[in-house]
Amino acid sequence: MKPLILLSVVMGVMLSTPALPATALRFSAQQQSQQLQFNYQFDFNGQPQQLQFAISNSTLAGHFRQFRSFQPALLQQYLWQDLRAHAAQYPNVRLKRLPQHSGLRYQIRTTDAELQQKLSIELQQLSAQRTDFYLQRDYYYRHTMLFGQQYIIPDHQRLMTDSLTDLLPLAQALHAKLANTPSRDSLAYISSWLQQIPYQDLSDRSEAAGTSFSPPLKMLQENRGDCDSKAVLLAALLRMLLPDVKLAMIYLPQHAMLAVQLPAKADDMTVTIEGREYLLVDPTGPAQLAPGSISPQYQLYSRNNQFSYRLL
Repeated sequence: MKPLILLSVVMGVMLSTPALPATALRFSAQQQSQQLQFNYQFDFNGQPQQLQFAISNSTLAGHFRQFRSFQPALLQQYLWQDLRAHAAQYPNVRLKRLPQHSGLRYQIRTTDAELQQKLSIELQQLSAQRTDFYLQRDYYYRHTMLFGQQYIIPDHQRLMTDSLTDLLPLAQALHAKLANTPSRDSLAYISSWLQQIPYQDLSDRSEAAGTSFSPPLKMLQENRGDCDSKAVLLAALLRMLLPDVKLAMIYLPQHAMLAVQLPAKADDMTVTIEGREYLLVDPTGPAQLAPGSISPQYQLYSRNNQFSYRLL
């Protein structure tokens, strides 16, 4: 993924490529009247499984229609318009945009030194406020990593919350299968299914600015997704099926996964967040990893608390 640059701060997206194969999944989507029928056949613990649910065409069409890959240049253009409009309130002041390799740079031209200093502060504050506005509008979020690096990433918390209604038919289908199933077994079942959905190869979008994140229904329609796309879908389903279980997104170098506050076994991989122990779950695939198991390449980060998080 190409790094995203904004206002002299390097910002990027954390993704990874898993290496191990998983059991083949059979998927089909069939149009039926005013809805799309999703059909899955997959294995769980060596046993064949089927999962079926239908989503209305109107729901599919409206699902995060406004979500687009993040474009730093477009954001800078919006900010430049806002800054110019603000500066226009002052007579005898002109803003000149300066050439740059990254970020938004400008020069305040006025003969009034006191006004120049005042306006400089105002424009910095306005730029920060409007940046937050545009990011929130477009479902993005400035996340600070463990060592202070800032990244613009999809707003996983809001994307999860705002997906719940659209995902209700899927949650109902899973509830019918998993009723009276222990929480950890339900988590294992859903995670195993997601691991078998093909991984999103970053080369498919290597020329696009932004991220390869797919909102939940788009991921299901395309039948492929990356680490944070699958983690958000898993989180949304757990929120509906296990509403009392606390969740957090875990951000590691070049990867993201989910943390679930369920009782851990002695050999489980866990992290401690705000004094509470969370079980690590990686639905990325294609490796079939049970809850509490993660790839060896990420174990060192979790053991040494070299991660950042966001509660969901």
